[in-house]
Amino acid sequence: MPGADLNKQFTIYSVIAIALLAVWFFVGLLPYYNESSVIDNQSNEAKQKLTEFRQTILLLPEFVKTRTELAKRKDELNSSLYTKDNILNLFEKFYLLADKNQVQIVEITPPLEELLQFNRIQPDSMGLLFLNISLRVEGDYQNFGRLVSALEEEPFYRGPNHCNILGTYDRRSDIQYHIGFKSLLGSLKDKV
Repeated sequence: MPGADLNKQFTIYSVIAIALLAVWFFVGLLPYYNESSVIDNQSNEAKQKLTEFRQTILLLPEFVKTRTELAKRKDELNSSLYTKDNILNLFEKFYLLADKNQVQIVEITPPLEELLQFNRIQPDSMGLLFLNISLRVEGDYQNFGRLVSALEEEPFYRGPNHCNILGTYDRRSDIQYHIGFKSLLGSLKDKV
């Protein structure tokens, strides 16, 4: 039967053609399709990043303006504060006077609440600023007297608050003196 051979051949050729199509699809078309998907995904990610970058660029002038305003405000606030350097210069002056008068400073105590209050006010609104200082020193009585006289001659000194002499029964240890006074802030800016 010639028709059966033809059907058989047609079936064999059809199976071979389908197999070749499947091989071509898996070997040639599927990798291209996967690569195309990866490229499409990368292209979409790049477009999204480019959109985000454009949005960022549009926000940049506002960011720079805000940053500049904040930096300016910070400088204004910092300029209104009594700086750490000013306080350290004042304390250094105390140590110089103590060395000159041969006494040793044991403790310098500015009240913390006053220092915190200075951070909340602007000096221009109050005029002059004062800080209560307490010095605890050790040494000879006459040297302590000379230290007090030297303090009274300084431009920052604005009057005593208290003065205590703390002695011990043991005469071998130094006597401690505790003096409290009001100090003008900012008077050392040009002098030290």
